[in-house]
Amino acid sequence: MLSGVLFLSVLSVTSLTPSETQSRKTKEICKSRCSCEERRNILNINCENKGFTTVSKFQAPPNKILQLFLNGNFLSRLSTNEFVNYGNVTSLYLRNNGLQEIRTGAFNGLRFLKQLSLNNNNLEVIKKDTFSGLESLEYLQADYNYISAIEPGALIKLKKLKVLILSDNLLLSLPPNIFLFVISPTWIYVATDSRCCRLLGNLNINCQKRNLHNIRELNPKPSSPKKLHLTGNYLQVIYRTDLTEHSSLELLHLGNNRIAVIQEGAFENLTKLRRLYLNGNYIKSLSQSLFAGLQSLQYLYLEYNIIKDISPQTFNALHNLQLLFLNNNRLRSLPDNVFGGTMLTILNLGNNHFSYLPVRGVLDQLSAFIQIDLQENPWDCTCDIMALKNWMELSSTSVVVNGIPCDSPSEHAGRLLHSLRNEAICPEPSEVPPQPNPTPTKAPTLMGSGTEPTTPSSSSSSSSFSSVSPTESQMHTPELHPEVPPPVLIPCLFVVFTCLASFVVLVFVRKHLWINLRRAAAWPRRSLRRCCIKT
Repeated sequence: MLSGVLFLSVLSVTSLTPSETQSRKTKEICKSRCSCEERRNILNINCENKGFTTVSKFQAPPNKILQLFLNGNFLSRLSTNEFVNYGNVTSLYLRNNGLQEIRTGAFNGLRFLKQLSLNNNNLEVIKKDTFSGLESLEYLQADYNYISAIEPGALIKLKKLKVLILSDNLLLSLPPNIFLFVISPTWIYVATDSRCCRLLGNLNINCQKRNLHNIRELNPKPSSPKKLHLTGNYLQVIYRTDLTEHSSLELLHLGNNRIAVIQEGAFENLTKLRRLYLNGNYIKSLSQSLFAGLQSLQYLYLEYNIIKDISPQTFNALHNLQLLFLNNNRLRSLPDNVFGGTMLTILNLGNNHFSYLPVRGVLDQLSAFIQIDLQENPWDCTCDIMALKNWMELSSTSVVVNGIPCDSPSEHAGRLLHSLRNEAICPEPSEVPPQPNPTPTKAPTLMGSGTEPTTPSSSSSSSSFSSVSPTESQMHTPELHPEVPPPVLIPCLFVVFTCLASFVVLVFVRKHLWINLRRAAAWPRRSLRRCCIKT
């Protein structure tokens, strides 16, 4: 009977379909962080600005026509089968996500999708299989990206495409026969030009890889541009007067140059700038006045430099700063209150030389909702890192990407910080003498929940110990009641007894010898006295 029940249980588990198994692993998106409203038999799912990094763990309500709004999240990468749980979506909006990569099969399952918006992201290339699975697509918008290449055949399966928007990118040309199988699109907007510094749509200036050594070499002079791309040139110095006539800029891309010097006040006139790219240069330090005037800045990219020092209050004037990339530099420490005036939601400090990062004055200045990357640093998982571990555990809204792998000491190397127990990271100080009573007692609590740990070398610990008077310490000194086990007690008693017996024998012998000596000394005198008496 028992075997029959067991067989039926196994059969019921194995008979689950993949969709049923998947549904158990996912949550319905309308019941989590998104708001859903049905209009004219179309369910609008509003997930804008909700902090999503992926949507594959959720699913949409079945049997309804959907419009999915994911604008303003952190979907920097679309993985394979990212939208496999959203088969009834007809319109998908993904603008302002910092999207950099769309992997093959990301749009699998979207067979009814007709409208796709990818504008205002960081896409650089459209690959041949980027839009695979979107045979019903009619409207594709990918303007305001950094697309510089479209592979041949990228649009070959979009046979129903009617509207294509690729303006305000870095395209110099389009591949031949790009619309070979597209059935007469009705509206195409693709602004391209091969000449340096020609305005694209009166907004975008493309001067990348033009062998420029100075911004003043721009020819012809741009008039009120919105975006200026100067990547891949030979700029070494940004002079104070280089950008005084470009106050209309909202995006300035100076990445992958040789910039080592930025004169004070160089960005002072760029009050409308929202994105600044300084990645891939030779910048060594960041001063307090470097970013003066950039009160509208939201995205700052400083990765892949050689930055060693950051002055206090460097970012305090950037009140609207939301994203800061400082990864792949040479930072070992950060000054107090360095992020105090910002609104950071994404911070990348990976690939630096941090072994320790203070919470007080640095991490506790960050906003409650932040995604922080601390990977590829030589973290020293000893007592000093306990404050960081507590901050990670107590902050329910902050996300540390992929955890913190320890580099030292050797017994913790390669392990994630959050997986280590507190006593393994910071054991009891070896200077404290062991308790004489071998019975197990509860260890004293050195760190309460919600407070920073006290290390043996910290001033707080020394002050707390020095504040105890001698009388108090004596009052709290435990009484000693040693219990000696029999295997040790018997030999000890035998030694003591032997010593006592030897001492008694020695005293007796000496006393007896002393008596005999006195008798021997007295015998001649007695004999002489007898002789004299007889005479």
